[in-house]
Amino acid sequence: MLTGEWIVKPHRIVRSASAVAAILALTATTQVPAQSSYEHLLTGWRSQRVATLKGPDGWLNLAGLYWLEEGPNSFGASTDNDLVAPEGLAPPKLGEFLVEHGTVTFKTEPGADVFLGESPVTEILLADDQEKEVTLLTSGSLAWTVIRRMDRLGVRLRDYDHPAVATFAGIESYAANPSWRLEARFEPYPEPRTIRVPTVVEGLGWEPTVPGTLEFEAQGQSLSLEAYRSDDGFMIVFADATTGDTTYPAGRYLAADLPGPDGTTVLDFNKAYNPPCVFTEFATCPLATSRNRLPVSVEAGEKFTPKP
Repeated sequence: MLTGEWIVKPHRIVRSASAVAAILALTATTQVPAQSSYEHLLTGWRSQRVATLKGPDGWLNLAGLYWLEEGPNSFGASTDNDLVAPEGLAPPKLGEFLVEHGTVTFKTEPGADVFLGESPVTEILLADDQEKEVTLLTSGSLAWTVIRRMDRLGVRLRDYDHPAVATFAGIESYAANPSWRLEARFEPYPEPRTIRVPTVVEGLGWEPTVPGTLEFEAQGQSLSLEAYRSDDGFMIVFADATTGDTTYPAGRYLAADLPGPDGTTVLDFNKAYNPPCVFTEFATCPLATSRNRLPVSVEAGEKFTPKP
């Protein structure tokens, strides 16, 4: 069901033919600007989506993902390192990551240039991406942070000069369709649940908090999706009848606001977006569970075309 923004409701029965014609003309002229306004807003959202992907914190500039072992993990371009940086982007030895009881310390190789902001680094305890502020180190065009996934620690490497940023051709999407902007009713579980969601990394799961489900109607069917709690709203990982055909085989993602006082929120499937693993092999994307597989074709949002 669409929100009132997209619906024109006459307030009385009009009996004369001329008045009916006037109402129909007014309805048509009202719906066209509404449709145009929605398409304009969606175009802005899509442009921002591409800008984010191409930005310094986007997915297009990833150059490596390395899983750390307890103890020292050497890092640099030489092939005898435990973590081998891309050739030509780093000195033979940049330093080492020392893992001790769940903490990671970086020690710079003497003579190498590593920075925290503008300050040279010789040794530093690194905050991972699950902490309030992750530690970002740089060397030349390279930058890296530590990520924590369940009981595993890894290093995510970026190349700010990555050629994929300049050559990115954009994202193919379905045409804007306001009928896929749906009202959903939030049905909370008696207590929030923690579930295990598979990811693209074999053996690595993700354990989000699930406060409840979102119930909605589409294509004449009553549908339901489990919602995962995110920082400021809901995140949904879903699949549908287009999955593996015109959309990504592992499913797509969708964000939604927390419910308002009436217990409802909006699911705008025109903003269904591809997971990061569409754009890089160095992501740990959650996959759609069987619970979140819709029996309808959601022909809205981002598409996927396999590379030749």
